[in-house]
Amino acid sequence: MAAPPEEKLLQLAAWVERAIYYSLLGTLFLVVAVQLVLSNPQAQHWLYSHFGDTPEPLPAMAMGMGEAGEDAARIKVKLLGHQALRHAYVLVDERRITNFIEAEVEIVAAEDEEVAIDASFYKRPLTFQVTAVSPGVLSPFIGQEVTCWGNRVSLGRVRLNQSSH
Repeated sequence: MAAPPEEKLLQLAAWVERAIYYSLLGTLFLVVAVQLVLSNPQAQHWLYSHFGDTPEPLPAMAMGMGEAGEDAARIKVKLLGHQALRHAYVLVDERRITNFIEAEVEIVAAEDEEVAIDASFYKRPLTFQVTAVSPGVLSPFIGQEVTCWGNRVSLGRVRLNQSSH
């Protein structure tokens, strides 16, 4: 027996309702995924440089080599959420370079030198973020965050883009 027209209309309405629900759910997922990707400055730069009319430069410092040589990188590291800390240090290949008397510090490191944060004096979580790098620096990257909790944490080894020399 064929279904009455009222039942067919209810089935059609249920199908349309499911289609709208899944479309909205997919759109929400897509919006969240795009927001996560666009929160990364390197992804923003890549998208602007490949699809934008006017490429937006990465936030980077002017590279004044001076005495550091051609294979040097300037890196700015910021202490998030706290005032200055005298006993938190930036280490470059096990050498203490500076402490966080100011909330943001700038360091110069050569390629393949390891950059680390030593906050072993403090027994609470401290978060540090790389806020700027000189042009051609691949690692550490802008926006990279590390959290120390009474220990020493590496930001990684300095890597330079060889094609930028």
